[in-house]
Amino acid sequence: MEKVEITSTSKHSATCSDIAIRDGGDQVRLVFRPEIVDNPANPAAAIRGRFLYQRKGKHDAWEDFDSLPLSSLKKGERYQLSLKAGELHQLLRELVPLYKLHKREGVPQGKLALLKVDQALSELLALTEQDLLAFLSANAHDAVRTLRVVLQWFSKQAVAQDLINEGQELPVLNALVGLANLRSVLKVWKANATCKDEEFWQSLFASHSFVLSQLFAYPVVFIKGKAYLGGKDLTNTGGNIVDFLYKTESSGAAVLIEIKTPLTPLLGAEYRQGVYPASTDLSGALSQVLEYRESLSAEVHSLNRNGECLSTSEPYCVVILGNASEQLITEPRRRSFERFRERLVGVRVLTFDEVFRRIESLVSLLESA
Repeated sequence: MEKVEITSTSKHSATCSDIAIRDGGDQVRLVFRPEIVDNPANPAAAIRGRFLYQRKGKHDAWEDFDSLPLSSLKKGERYQLSLKAGELHQLLRELVPLYKLHKREGVPQGKLALLKVDQALSELLALTEQDLLAFLSANAHDAVRTLRVVLQWFSKQAVAQDLINEGQELPVLNALVGLANLRSVLKVWKANATCKDEEFWQSLFASHSFVLSQLFAYPVVFIKGKAYLGGKDLTNTGGNIVDFLYKTESSGAAVLIEIKTPLTPLLGAEYRQGVYPASTDLSGALSQVLEYRESLSAEVHSLNRNGECLSTSEPYCVVILGNASEQLITEPRRRSFERFRERLVGVRVLTFDEVFRRIESLVSLLESA
């Protein structure tokens, strides 16, 4: 992008880069040299300047022609400078931003280098916050794409990061981006709470692994979805594949997460009055994840040769299935389910709505902040 350099010459004036109006070739051109000034008599009239013809050699810098002031004209002499319509339009277009700069900030002090932007971008930057929000809402796809590009730029520019840190804006930006991700996941959950496709939920959690990390009171690191945990026999079959493999950040202990669907039954038919056993699906999921834990414990050393560095401590297991708000609609059902899962050792059972209720709590926390 083209730069505009502004250098203060006093407290009340500053010279600006020349505006090229007419290009007469490689060696001659006409420019306007603007100057930003404080004008107490007419504050809106903040730009003055002069037209200059310039010349240079093929490999030299531009030099001003020697010129005489108009006051030196004698009787009968005259001077005429004609501008074409396009040249005058260009001059006015280049001067408007300087007027706006003075109106907003007064006469700049020191030396500044500003970047010229095209008219569309300039108009976008000039929008008020309310108008900008309305524009982004009407162009949501372009807004997301633009945000992604801006964040990529921020991540690579040390100067931009320093400016954000100086203004203490970085935590706010992080919170806003995190809030957008959380809202997006909640929207998917609310729209698909009755989806019985297990692959759909595995794909969702794989692309938003931070959701599962919220289930723990300590930091965990996502390692792999559909992770192989050993267990093949001599015919190279029968391997154990867990839905998600995490590990604790501090100790490297493995965390195995097995998921089903929100429609997976939590309880079976009533066994006695007010007593409900765990469903076949829940019992099967528990047996499955315990098999995975045993397989991983037996083969952790061979698996670590791939560089995962899992500790030899017993893996922690989580099973996610069902929807408590839809299935545990009576007090006996709620008591039976809690009685069952609270007495499990080494395996934690959570329902889909409980997982996403944690996300809702995070959204409420960030919104209030």
